Amino acid sequence: MKAIFAIIKKEFSRFFLDRRMVLTTLLLPGLLIYVVYTAIGSITSAIAEVPSTPTVYVQNMPESLSDAIGGMFEVRQQSVSDEEAKEQIRQGDIDLLVIFPENFDELDATSGEVPSVSIYYYSAETASSSAYSMMVALLDGYEQQISNVFDINSGGDVYDLADSSSVSMYILSMIVPMVLIMLMLSGCVSVVLESIAGEKERGTIATLLVTPMKRSSLAVGKILSLSVIAMLSGISSFVGLILSLPNMMGGTGVDFSLAAYGALDYIGLLLVVISTVLVFVALLSIISAYARSTKEANGLIAPVMILIMVCSLCSMFLTSPSIGFFFIPVLNSALCISSLMAGTFAVAPFVITMCVNLVFAALLSVILTFMFNSEKVMFNS
Repeated sequence: MKAIFAIIKKEFSRFFLDRRMVLTTLLLPGLLIYVVYTAIGSITSAIAEVPSTPTVYVQNMPESLSDAIGGMFEVRQQSVSDEEAKEQIRQGDIDLLVIFPENFDELDATSGEVPSVSIYYYSAETASSSAYSMMVALLDGYEQQISNVFDINSGGDVYDLADSSSVSMYILSMIVPMVLIMLMLSGCVSVVLESIAGEKERGTIATLLVTPMKRSSLAVGKILSLSVIAMLSGISSFVGLILSLPNMMGGTGVDFSLAAYGALDYIGLLLVVISTVLVFVALLSIISAYARSTKEANGLIAPVMILIMVCSLCSMFLTSPSIGFFFIPVLNSALCISSLMAGTFAVAPFVITMCVNLVFAALLSVILTFMFNSEKVMFNS
């Protein structure tokens, strides 16, 4: 046990006494995420606030629709031919050309004479395509008014049963698992490679291997110390993400208040983060110990990062996962984080996730111990 604490002390001293490493690993990730996501929210809000009224040419404007069309569109006087108007749409000078049949208000569909409205637009242009959708929606609504059979949700009741808090929790359950897992992984990569592959490359790990301590103590000490550092990096990134969400989604009307979560939710999230970091550190330590240099370790880690990214993305699509998915490392963590954020926490999946992650991290630690005992692996012979 004394040897394990000695290794932990050594790793902490190497990391926390290096101001540059502390700055880049613990402080910058959360700060950069907050600044970037806040900037995205500010830009999005600024774009949303810019008024944009579609411009249209309307032929044979019916009196029954003049007020509605005039309220939604900028109706310009058509002073060119239809072909020239179509060319203006292609050039982006106007958005639509709408041609109503003459005496539109006097036509009667029951007599077999069905009015046909021609709407010319340019689908390759966002403004024209959006204007077309607006015009079609307006005409559909008008058609329902003059030939109404039934109404949908026409009463005064509130039909959407999801409140603002539920919407907030749903959005967080979609975003947080993927982002948090990738942030934890990036934090683990930044500290693990330098600790093992870097020491192999410099030859300093040979000094530790010739000491009388057990190789298992060296492996456990490395994993525990690196896990603490990586977890601090992940927490920094997570705090930056959570603080930036209200700014990023500003103007959408969605309340991102975290008051909907209780103490048990935060404790459960912390435990999942700790167990996941242990898995990441143990896995990356094995790759780092196998590599001859940090450059080679970075190359070997790339496929692992892709696989982990895929697992974190799967949580967005597995809305009702079976219990078997929680026996898969990383995927189980993503699913647990998603359920915690969505407010659908269940005890059984959480316990399975914790047990699987801890057992998997322990098995990887045993493998790392065998690698430390191999002179061929550690001295690249």
